[in-house]
Parts: sequence; C-alpha cells; structure tokens
Amino acid sequence: MFGQLNEWFKANLLSLNSDKTYFIQFTNKSTCNSDIQITYDDKHICTAIETKFLGLVINNNLSWKRHSECIKSKLSSACYAMQSVKPHVSLNTLKMIYSSYFYSLMNYGLLFWGHSTESVKIFRLQKKIVRIMMGCGSDLLTYLLHGAESFLRS
Repeated sequence: MFGQLNEWFKANLLSLNSDKTYFIQFTNKSTCNSDIQITYDDKHICTAIETKFLGLVINNNLSWKRHSECIKSKLSSACYAMQSVKPHVSLNTLKMIYSSYFYSLMNYGLLFWGHSTESVKIFRLQKKIVRIMMGCGSDLLTYLLHGAESFLRS
C-alpha cells in the first residue's frame, strides 16, 4: 500500500514527512489495541492516541471531550470579550462579532462533534452569549432561542 502511496507522492511532486506523520488506531470499549507497526521508507511511523487534524481534536475512540474542551476555552474568551465591548457598541456590531467569531468557532466541525454528549456545554455557552448580547437573564431565554436563528441573522 505504501508503495502506491509513494508513487502517487512522487508523481505529484509531494513527499511524506515521517517526523510529522502519525497514525491512529480507532477502537471502542470492547476492542483492545493490537500492536501494529507501520514503516515508510525504512522509518517507523509512530502511533498517536490523539491528534489535531484540520482544526478538530480527534482521539482513538472518537470521544469529542478533548475537542469540546478546546472549543469551550475559546468560546468562553469570546463571551468575556463580548461582555467587555457590549456597553460601547451597538446591537448590530454585537451580532457581527457573534457571527464572525463565536458562531464560526462553534459551527466548525459541528457535523462531527455535534451529536456528542459534550456538545451540551458548547450550546450552553451559545445561550450565555445571546443573553449577554440582549442584556437579559434566563427568563427571556426560551423566547429568544426559538427565534435565535432569525434574530442573529437579521
């Protein structure tokens, strides 16, 4: 298999950096890891339990907990920033900040991690930032969230 891969790399003037190349053996709770050894051009390719690939933190059992923690940290900073600038800018500016920063971070890769149990924490932060933008408590939250998509897009 690596012979064909190597030919494709050469045909497309590419090379594989074995120092930056890892592989993940995906498992579930009932499957035990087998000891797989992979070599490429007589160099050992290391196994990894977790890696960041295209902005998504992926681990060997496809638990999105670590990815969720990374996003949560960034989104918490966005909430703080929103709270700091709120007294100085208009609602339209807050919506632009939300769309360009918060929503883009939250939405990236949602198709992959959105079904996980960890996603609830992210969606709570979304509710929090909407409350910050509107200057309201959780009493108006249900009303806002039913129309949040149209509210934030207007």
